[in-house]
Amino acid sequence: MGKIRKIVITGMVILLLAVSPAFSQSLDYSLDDLKNAVENFADSMAEALPFNATMGLNWSNAYIGKVFPSMPPHFGVGISAGATFMNIGSISSLLEMFDAPSLDMLSGVGLPLPGYTIEGRVGGLFFPFDVGVKFGVIPAGSIPLLNAFDLDLDYLLVGADVRYSVLPDIIPLKVSVGLGFNYMNGGVSASVPVGTSFSFYNPLINDDSVFQITNPLLELRWETTVIELKAQASFPLLIVTPYLGLGVSYSLSNAGYRVSTSIKVDGDTITHDQMAVINEQFNMNISGENGFEYIKNVDGKINARVFGGLSFNIVVIRIDLTGMYNFMDGSYGATFGLRFQL
Repeated sequence: MGKIRKIVITGMVILLLAVSPAFSQSLDYSLDDLKNAVENFADSMAEALPFNATMGLNWSNAYIGKVFPSMPPHFGVGISAGATFMNIGSISSLLEMFDAPSLDMLSGVGLPLPGYTIEGRVGGLFFPFDVGVKFGVIPAGSIPLLNAFDLDLDYLLVGADVRYSVLPDIIPLKVSVGLGFNYMNGGVSASVPVGTSFSFYNPLINDDSVFQITNPLLELRWETTVIELKAQASFPLLIVTPYLGLGVSYSLSNAGYRVSTSIKVDGDTITHDQMAVINEQFNMNISGENGFEYIKNVDGKINARVFGGLSFNIVVIRIDLTGMYNFMDGSYGATFGLRFQL
């Protein structure tokens, strides 16, 4: 369990470091630029999040057998960890609003979105189906090393699926169809010691104004709910089991940012009239003078993926190696799994 958390934390640190540089006082960007950047970020996350949420429960066996009547009963428990990769363009544009360093070094592979799950699966009663569940969590504030640098992350992934075998149990080839549900939310945050400014047109004075923030705590937030139809085939060959699957999903997602900070306009504490003007123009949802956020909902997204690989079967131990490919945006992912299975 400790090794799995280290894998996840190592991947997340890449993203955390990207949001933790010093801020500048430049006026190279406007609030319009910031709004456009977060909308692009949310749209990209709406492609990447449902794909990432399908990590876990991608077992090599398309169907594990019935738990009753069967001897021995068929079930399994294990862990898996890995990452999917998203295009860095949208997140780079958003971070540039705050003078974050370039992510060009990741342009060839994409930004890793790591994850892990503890998972279990049990065979069905009487009929040829099985049921799986998965769970992964990193609570906010649970990593002292990151907290010491004013960095933090949180992560939650839960899911379940039901698969029905379409071929008789006596045939080695297994083919199943299934329905899965996944929910994921998370985010990364960084506290920085200075501030930055954005220009905007202020109708209250019929001229441009400067929106200033100081000592901000910047958070990138995301959430997705995914329903997936999937089919899978597998065939045991001595100590290995190759497998291939296809999934089509429908997702409801949102993504954006939150900033906890003191806010000024043209050097003075922001007023209620100025808050109303900015909220209306830029959907920033300013909450008093101490912070603002912009979370965009992206609903009704269709995604399709292919997944497959093989497992090494050592008596009751299965070691899974899985690759995944997202047809919608060309991204990819991989996971490693280890489980006990009867």
